[in-house]
Amino acid sequence: MAIAAWPPGLPDLVGLAASLGTSQLFEPPKTTPMDDGPGRTRTRTLTNETPRTIVLMLSRDQFQVFARFVRLTLNKGARRFTAPVRLPSGRLGIRTCRIDGAVSEQDLGPHSRVSFTLRIYDW
Repeated sequence: MAIAAWPPGLPDLVGLAASLGTSQLFEPPKTTPMDDGPGRTRTRTLTNETPRTIVLMLSRDQFQVFARFVRLTLNKGARRFTAPVRLPSGRLGIRTCRIDGAVSEQDLGPHSRVSFTLRIYDW
């Protein structure tokens, strides 16, 4: 099955100014304690994923497209997809992403504010 693409008409996955940034640039290594000597440290995954907090302000029409995309196309957020994201250079680039955890929505009348954690591969 082909990887899904971020729907046209939705804002790029840059997020609102207050949502920019990440709490960690990569998954920290896992350390296993040893009976004697220092612990053994190794990476947790074989891929490079960077979690980013994304907050988007969507119109009612955009929110319907977003909700349908997450529920149906991404199987409630379980599948990966490609999307335009802000890269460390500050430019936009297409990267493979996945939604990590819950997606929240706040109804603000004519708009919806959605927030979620986006894991970006090879950011």
